[in-house]
Amino acid sequence: AVAVQSTFHKTIVEDNLQLENVFNVSGNLWSAASLKKLRENCKKEKKQKCSILNSNIPHKNTAMAVMYCERKSLDYDLVASNNYIEFLDQLGSNQTFVFFPKTPETLSRVVVEARMMGCSVMTNGLVGAAQETWFNLKGEELIDYMVKKRSDILSIFETLIASSEK
Repeated sequence: AVAVQSTFHKTIVEDNLQLENVFNVSGNLWSAASLKKLRENCKKEKKQKCSILNSNIPHKNTAMAVMYCERKSLDYDLVASNNYIEFLDQLGSNQTFVFFPKTPETLSRVVVEARMMGCSVMTNGLVGAAQETWFNLKGEELIDYMVKKRSDILSIFETLIASSEK
């Protein structure tokens, strides 16, 4: 079996590999500590600014997000840190996350993290999370959903392992 993170991801794998054993878990696994930090940041007051991922990875397309904000006269902060907690603090301090990847992001944890912290997201059609039914959730409601998703995903794997053992 091939486990994928989103419907978008499943379509990409099936279309390119012609597999029939692809299972969408429709989410990802965050540690309890990460979810706790996301919940704390969700409750913090947000600045009326945009956050832009400051990445030198070309397909993350920082330049397009900057150009978009400048064209729309939106205040923004470039956010980046090698320390995950510091990064979440930066990302979650603003009302909106702007992210226009050049290539498919099969889920895009950073987009989901922004949503869990109560941020709005401006993105393009290349983010798998944005195509999931739960993406309309935001803040604590999305965090609660992802907490439950942890056990759902583990159950999927347990079922797949049990069926493969037969």
